[in-house]
Amino acid sequence: MGNNGVGSPNPSSRELDNVVREAEPPVLSSTEAITHTFSLVNQAGDRAVAYFYGRLFAENPELRPMFPAAMDAQRDRLFHALTRIVHSLGSPETMEPYLSQLGLDHRKYGVLTEHYPAVGGALLATLGRFSGDAWTPGAEAAWAGAYERATQLMTAAADKSAEHSPPWWSAEVVGHELRSPTLAVLTLRPEQPFPYLAGQYVSIQSAHWHRVWRPFSVANAPRADGLLTFHIRAVSGGWVSSALVHHTRVGDRVNLGPPQGSMTLAAGSGGGMFCVAGGSGLAPLKALIEQAIADSRPERRRRIRLIVGARRESELYDLPDLWRLESYYPWLRISTAVSADPDYSGVKGMLPDVIARQLPQKDDDVYISGPSPMVTKCIQVLRTTGRSNWRIHADPVDPPSELRVSGIKDSIGHECASL
Repeated sequence: MGNNGVGSPNPSSRELDNVVREAEPPVLSSTEAITHTFSLVNQAGDRAVAYFYGRLFAENPELRPMFPAAMDAQRDRLFHALTRIVHSLGSPETMEPYLSQLGLDHRKYGVLTEHYPAVGGALLATLGRFSGDAWTPGAEAAWAGAYERATQLMTAAADKSAEHSPPWWSAEVVGHELRSPTLAVLTLRPEQPFPYLAGQYVSIQSAHWHRVWRPFSVANAPRADGLLTFHIRAVSGGWVSSALVHHTRVGDRVNLGPPQGSMTLAAGSGGGMFCVAGGSGLAPLKALIEQAIADSRPERRRRIRLIVGARRESELYDLPDLWRLESYYPWLRISTAVSADPDYSGVKGMLPDVIARQLPQKDDDVYISGPSPMVTKCIQVLRTTGRSNWRIHADPVDPPSELRVSGIKDSIGHECASL
């Protein structure tokens, strides 16, 4: 009964069991183990990525040519894909389409089914090295299972696509119009039929940069002649965009990856369209409007409203084409807004503030395209009005980023190189 004169009384066996149980780490579910270990690896940042690629290339040197020469931007691309997968673990309806599309997109890099085990081995080794004590047998089994499921979805989609589509399409530049010092309208003619839907985007590889791809939205609905139009803005330090705007001429050739994106015309909606475009985010909305006009019938004319925003009036680069479209289709109304030009005589202000004053009509389908912060703020404005019957469409992925010389991300983001 005594305590030897010091400290607390001797603990009972039950108390000792409680202490032991409290000291043991809690047993995590597979999803919890994946989320926890990934957060630890993510904190390691560039060190983890350097280890991953170093291990991958050391053990599989034949894979190195599949990646860009400069690897300084790979951290964002790798962790963007992994973050998307980890955050979607509880929603297979979101993750499965994403992984299937990722498998399709990786075909253009020459990725084959036999390459996936090598990547998986390097990934597990990296997770184990940077997760510390959290890398338990349960965590390893959870990651191995998740990677196997991801591989199955990606390879199944790639194999199915290979039955009817090439890994990439070669196209000739048949038009190059410089609309401003930093923006060009490119027209391409693919060598083979290129199936896509209005509103989707396509990765382009310039001959100037091997293994570097940059996604751009197609700016026209599918046409009988098969031509594709793109609005290309040269990003400061952007490899592909600068090459396409400043160093590409009629007669040059580029490669096109498979079409991506889900911001297409809403099935079954025959009401109005309310479109908000920031800068070159106009491209997919112009394609959607063209498609809606093409689908119209005398008994079914879709009402369309388009608001185009830019910082300065000189950046409203496509107005002549838009006015022609409006004159052809009287059910289309176009307005503009400028945010940083004091001499502009029209509507002034940021697009989220403009749409707060010019809300969509009841039951409109709302399409928003432009820099991610603008899209997010516009959606927030619409959701705070208390009217929930609008159907808001914006691509679920961060718009596609570009590899820059500095390795800094563009304002639009999507993985442009293989993992």
